[in-house]
Amino acid sequence: MTRFLITGSNRGIGLEFARQLASRGDEVFATCRQPDEASALHGLAERYEGRVHVIQMEVTDDASIAAARKSVGKLTDTLDVVINNAGIYPDRTHRVQQTTREEMLRVFNTNSVSPLIVAQHFTDLLTGADVPRLVNITSRMGSISEKHSASNYPYSTSKTALNMITRMMAFELQRQGIAVVLISPGWVRTDMGGRSAPVAVEDSIRGMLKIIDQASVMSAGRYLQWDGQELGW
Repeated sequence: MTRFLITGSNRGIGLEFARQLASRGDEVFATCRQPDEASALHGLAERYEGRVHVIQMEVTDDASIAAARKSVGKLTDTLDVVINNAGIYPDRTHRVQQTTREEMLRVFNTNSVSPLIVAQHFTDLLTGADVPRLVNITSRMGSISEKHSASNYPYSTSKTALNMITRMMAFELQRQGIAVVLISPGWVRTDMGGRSAPVAVEDSIRGMLKIIDQASVMSAGRYLQWDGQELGW
């Protein structure tokens, strides 16, 4: 049984990660900002009793991350995989004249800085695993070489920053035997992606889990899409 910690597990990609992992027999530490409102996640925990643990964690709050680390530490002394999935996507399309300092910093704090801080708190639990893996969920919108339009400055640039953070972490943490993986889930049919998105969330998660299951320190620093396609930085 592999032990996974997932941020942003109350809906969408995070919830589907938890569902597929629990159904195949893995142990899941499913974190979210407001557990009291995560009815679908609690339903999973009831269905897979003892295999899905619902943990409160607000990824932009250092004290909340530390408390979550303490809670997880009471249940296990080792994690095999940490998946930084929590993220936000501004509702409107941003142009130069629409973008504000406050919105840029808000999105950067959640999408770029928080995965780094979560890693700081949970890396010690990874070091006890046979094949420890740290996974950051990014976006193809963060690719500079594939950017051919001007839209959503906060989101796109926050994912570009996450890509660089992940690239550096990959080479640092491989010294501890930790494989750091960067994956784009594609444009997925979720509340965030919308109904017109071409990729079913079930397919995206199955593809990403295949990459995660096969990840090793030899794949450090790669930028992959859910279907295994290598993306341009």
